[in-house]
Amino acid sequence: MDASSDASSPTNLDPVPRPSSRPERPCDTCRKRKSKCAKAPGQERCVLCTFHGRDCTYQDEPQLRRKRDASVQQPSPETVDGNTPSRKRPKPTVEHATPSLLDRTLGLHQTTHFKYIGPSSPQQEKLVDIIHRVDTSGDCPAETKFRRVSHHVTFLAKSDNDTPLSPDIDQDLEEIESLVRPHGRCLVDLYFRTVHPSYPILHKGVFFEKYERSYTEFSPPLLAAVYLLAMDWWEFDRDLSPHAKPDAKALSTWATKALMDVLHRPKLSSVQAGLLLLQRAGGDSWVLTSQVVSLGEELGLHRDCSDWNIPDWEKGLRRRLSWVLFMQDKWGSLIHGRPSHILPSNWRLPVLTLDDFPESAADDDDKEGSSEVEKGRLLFIHLTRLTMIMTQALESLYGPDDTRIQETVRSAGVQGLLELVKPLVVQLKEWARSLPPQLRMSDVKTRKLCSSGYLHLSYFVTEIIIHRHIIGNLDAAPSPLLALCRDAGRARLERAIAFVDALKPEHLQAFWWFAAPKSLAYIRTYGGLLWATSATQEEAEFYQKKLGDFRWGLKVRAKGVGFVTAALKEMESLSEIDMSRSVVVSAVAGHEMMPLQSNQDGDGVGAFHAGGLESQGFQLDLSGAGLTELSECGVDYFSSAMTEEF
Repeated sequence: MDASSDASSPTNLDPVPRPSSRPERPCDTCRKRKSKCAKAPGQERCVLCTFHGRDCTYQDEPQLRRKRDASVQQPSPETVDGNTPSRKRPKPTVEHATPSLLDRTLGLHQTTHFKYIGPSSPQQEKLVDIIHRVDTSGDCPAETKFRRVSHHVTFLAKSDNDTPLSPDIDQDLEEIESLVRPHGRCLVDLYFRTVHPSYPILHKGVFFEKYERSYTEFSPPLLAAVYLLAMDWWEFDRDLSPHAKPDAKALSTWATKALMDVLHRPKLSSVQAGLLLLQRAGGDSWVLTSQVVSLGEELGLHRDCSDWNIPDWEKGLRRRLSWVLFMQDKWGSLIHGRPSHILPSNWRLPVLTLDDFPESAADDDDKEGSSEVEKGRLLFIHLTRLTMIMTQALESLYGPDDTRIQETVRSAGVQGLLELVKPLVVQLKEWARSLPPQLRMSDVKTRKLCSSGYLHLSYFVTEIIIHRHIIGNLDAAPSPLLALCRDAGRARLERAIAFVDALKPEHLQAFWWFAAPKSLAYIRTYGGLLWATSATQEEAEFYQKKLGDFRWGLKVRAKGVGFVTAALKEMESLSEIDMSRSVVVSAVAGHEMMPLQSNQDGDGVGAFHAGGLESQGFQLDLSGAGLTELSECGVDYFSSAMTEEF
């Protein structure tokens, strides 16, 4: 193939030398960027040099136009990162140009970015059809202003060169590479061995093909984010471990700056960079999450692209990124206590299948300390399903309009609340039963990292948010029901803590996503709620000791484990709670804790049954809720369904 295909646009041709007189020739910076050298009246520096805080210089001699060899290999449609402007790459003259399949993409185009036009946008569809030329072929000629990829799905096309405050990408890339040189390639290898299998938002083959040519083909924030995340496993690489680590703080600063520079021209690589930066232990940010979600909507990631006129490989990439953005928003909403930016009705997400992932078990890396690709694909799919259940629980129990729940509690008491959460409980039960054997915590391969931990931790947090709501509404519950609900709540806390205690080094050293630190803190606050609502001093002392043991268990696991260290920092404010004092005893006087019977599963992780009332076959008349047994409200699930090891 020929080298590239964007030479049809005059802005992509090598510039014609201008006269050497200073007022008419571009400065050296503008000449290198092949952009217009414009000065404001009365200013000695051009607009670009003023923005970057540098002086205009005129030392470089004008370069004569030269023809490129048409035999230069053209990058494959998946191998060009859309955020690197075409002016940074050699372009053929017109007589050698051939169409590039990359021109048919929406999110990886070399010279153009596309913004989704919503139904209520000022660019009304019928008016656009009359006034402007709308491209429907997918070839996107240079003069195209609008591109239609499907019926009633249109994008606004804008040249990257027309965007304001264009960043100096060459300089950013050089600064980023200089921070890790000469370890860049080893870091890329390390990233795809440890992070990518469990968080597949890139394409391994594409990335390596580009990197073999030059690091300058990448978007600066994406390259920096890959380096930065891989550095967390520096000691796992034999070639890297003898050397000092690069300056992570400086690299993080450059990555953040570079991301902010490219937000105004949406590309899929910018979404990928933002998501990777959010996955760093302690790097979670609700504000950045909001920006990345907005960027995804600019790219139309909230729409189902199945019937769009774009390459099939881009459809798979878009589907994965759509789900990652959805999960980032929903779990971020939970752990930050903020309203979600995404309405499920506005995000049309098709169900993911294994066909949406470009790699398979055949792409596993044999080096020690690698993660399994097949396990990562299954993990990703099951996490999307768990996210849907968690989202329902979050919206129904913690949404801004809790009128229905309050009315139910007032009219039907806790029994009515239990019936409301029953569908969530049933879904959780079915989800856990559907997990394949590869995702069980006991499935650990020799000298391999196992990333299933963050999936299971997310499950426990979903359980806890349901129980936390029930515990908070037990004030008027009859004594037997209160006892049973509190025992079930206690069982959930013990299971979550037992899960953390049973984590092996292969789990701890694997990839854990952004929500893991606050999820551990969530367990701590849930235990604090049980302590604060204790009915007896004995019960309060039990939770005090349990949470103290939990915190100690995290401390001894924190060394070299980023997400645990970040979790302990999250708990610092909670440690100021004085648990040595007596708590206010619950209004239901005389309630005593029912003993919990321990059941060790095959993996050595404690699973617990609520004893007492339920184990004795206790039945309560809940005719007002249309039920006759407490177990029919789902309490049987709380106490027994998850005793299976999964």
